[in-house]
Amino acid sequence: MSDKINEQTEKMREMAQTTLDKAKDAVSKYMAESQKMREKADSSVRASYSTVKEMNEKAVAFAEANVRAGFELAERLLQAKDPQEMGTVYQNHLKEQMEKMNAQFRELGNLMSKPAPIDLNK
Repeated sequence: MSDKINEQTEKMREMAQTTLDKAKDAVSKYMAESQKMREKADSSVRASYSTVKEMNEKAVAFAEANVRAGFELAERLLQAKDPQEMGTVYQNHLKEQMEKMNAQFRELGNLMSKPAPIDLNK
């Protein structure tokens, strides 16, 4: 009976890992395409919108980091030995993410408060 439960548990882990791998691949492709689109858009508005561009790049980098953190959480949860370990992993993740997001918001706020660049050649 225990062997059958262990076998089913392992099959479920494998299915979850496969799904996670596919999701990672899809997000990676989406981010690559998003990068291409940002590069095209940046070329037309580069000089006059440098602060907005910097904020956009930061926001995208933060979003990508947060998505990666979600995948890392999923990986750690898959490796958890029992529900208690899963709870600890999840609780630690939430604490880390709250600290990271607070820092990200502060950084974006600082960028928003920067004065716009002035073109003295006009």
